[in-house]
Amino acid sequence: MHWVADSLLEKDVLRDRQFIASVLLDAVETSFRPGELEARKWLHGWLACRLFLLLDISPDAALERLQGAMVKIGV
Repeated sequence: MHWVADSLLEKDVLRDRQFIASVLLDAVETSFRPGELEARKWLHGWLACRLFLLLDISPDAALERLQGAMVKIGV
């Protein structure tokens, strides 16, 4: 019976991680739109930082790569 509870917990954790990733991805995609300063500001805020950390992603590294991509495409 113990393995069933562990399996359900793992599924819940996976679902939560997928939701967090979808929120961050939506913000990243929105930030690439011309003039979309609010999404870019949100990505640098405290909530996005904590969401990155929940996914074991360095917020500084993620934002640095995002800014590099934006420079490449001229956004």
